[in-house]
Amino acid sequence: MTVIDQVAGNAAVTVWRHPSLRLWPYWLGALGAIAVMEALRRGAGLGVSLGDMDDATRLVEVRELMAGAPWFDTWTASLGGGQGMLSHWSRLIDLPIALLWAGFGLVLPSESAELAVRAAWPLAVLAPLLWVVARALAETGGQRTAVAGLLLLVFCPLGLYQFDIGRIDHHNAMIAATVSAALLMWAYPASARAWTAAGGLVGLSLAIGYEALAPAAILSIAVAILGFFRGDMSAVARHYLCALPAVLVLLFVATVPPARYLDVRCDALSLNLVVLVAAGSAGLWAAMGERQTWPLWKRLSLVLAAGGLGLLAFGLLEPKCLSGPMGQMEPELKTIWLKYTQENQSFLADIAAGDLSQSLALIIYFALGTWLAIGEARASRRPADTLLAVAVAGFVLLASWQYKYVAYASMIATVPLARAIASLPSWRGLDSRTVALAASILASQAILLGLFGAIQSALASPPPVRASASNGAAPLPRPEQCLESAPIRELAVLPPGLIAARIDIGAYIAALTHHRALSAPYHRIGRAIIANHRIFSARTPEAAATVLTAEKIDYVLTCRGLDDPYVGDAEWIGTLRADLVGGRPPAFLVPIALPNPDSQYKVWRVDRTKLPAGR
Repeated sequence: MTVIDQVAGNAAVTVWRHPSLRLWPYWLGALGAIAVMEALRRGAGLGVSLGDMDDATRLVEVRELMAGAPWFDTWTASLGGGQGMLSHWSRLIDLPIALLWAGFGLVLPSESAELAVRAAWPLAVLAPLLWVVARALAETGGQRTAVAGLLLLVFCPLGLYQFDIGRIDHHNAMIAATVSAALLMWAYPASARAWTAAGGLVGLSLAIGYEALAPAAILSIAVAILGFFRGDMSAVARHYLCALPAVLVLLFVATVPPARYLDVRCDALSLNLVVLVAAGSAGLWAAMGERQTWPLWKRLSLVLAAGGLGLLAFGLLEPKCLSGPMGQMEPELKTIWLKYTQENQSFLADIAAGDLSQSLALIIYFALGTWLAIGEARASRRPADTLLAVAVAGFVLLASWQYKYVAYASMIATVPLARAIASLPSWRGLDSRTVALAASILASQAILLGLFGAIQSALASPPPVRASASNGAAPLPRPEQCLESAPIRELAVLPPGLIAARIDIGAYIAALTHHRALSAPYHRIGRAIIANHRIFSARTPEAAATVLTAEKIDYVLTCRGLDDPYVGDAEWIGTLRADLVGGRPPAFLVPIALPNPDSQYKVWRVDRTKLPAGR
């Protein structure tokens, strides 16, 4: 904080000006630039599509909450067939979206309020993250470093994609909380307030969803090691270790009803994780306190005993959770669905598949960020820089494992890059500010992606045009056209019923029509996903009829862009899916004509009077 003395007559006026006040124009400019680019790139599409399937499902949850669904009850009948779906998503995201929606609803019609929420929410989550990045960089390297970091983030599409207009699922909030926690500890290594906030943010990210479990574990382990082996870090580490379990317990009580305390779920905030985190944190907290004078073996024994008791309780409460968040998932789901989900794929595998544009850009960006972070830590020997290097390297390793961590790694790799760029000297008549500005743009992720994308396009052969299996000639629509709102809303003319369709479509059916969908890409309805797969993969009418009857399906549908291209594959030859695409439905599936004769969808009603005897 700076003090400026101004003399007016005989009186001295003291003006206090916080350094952060000089950052807000740059922060606001970065946020505004991202908002404008998003509006130009995706704004018109808000009314065309609900975006990602998770965004559609979040809409369903928020609407049900606003319509009077109990706070503690996240069950929905719209997905999962007769049993519905008990969602593992937290109400902690539903509530602020619902409040924002209600606020817009005071001045806008219902549909416009929904569009406004979908546009505003991701920017509302991004804004504090940008501020933390700017403050952390300004604190450690000055204003120029903060500006470089903001510029890199403006041109960081794979760091921002979870903050795109329309993204109202939980991923962006977890990314913002986890990355902010790492940067607060790095920028303010002696601040009890910053480390307390960091622990609370990590607890919040875990309460929102377990996708943040791996990044949260990396940060917590780094804090534990620093606090345990470095006496000068033990005080702030203890604040982190107090805040993390405290927030986790508070949010557990706030979002889980007492009747479900012993209903342990491996994929959501449950008693087993609360006990494990509380026990481990308590042991570490004690070992970093007055017991610092104990011999090392005693302190380690205390930590191991507390952690062991927590792990024992974790396993006893639900042994399946020892194998991870998917421990309770049906094994069959791994082969028929999970292995095909993009967020569980690796960008390194893209290289083997010949897709170099994105993978090479990420390798360069991540490698440079990791190298700079490790180099800074080795040069400075500061614990805070070591913590940042661990976070950068750890998040990059996670991103190399699964796509869902690419945004975490992209965000945090920006920090060491910004520090290096801000320290560049003048060059050939260009002052250092101009050099830093140019370097921030040229080293950005967007430029790397564009460069390698152009190279890939120049070297690649044109993709083959696949014809529809139903007529053998007509070009097929793109798969994403099946997920647009207009064609799905055409299904609303049908009487309400339970629909069997490709797993990709289920969430949109639930969000855009009065129908229920049997399947959607959520492991909580694993039984329904398996049943849906058995319907379309059935190789006899009798096998299909058995599942249709058991699930009480009313309609079966296909979409040309999603179903037609793949029925020639060996897996689908001779199945009900291939028969429907080829216009050969069994007698108990009666075609229904939609009002739009050019609809991408084909619909069949299940005629129960024609089902095979005994079904």
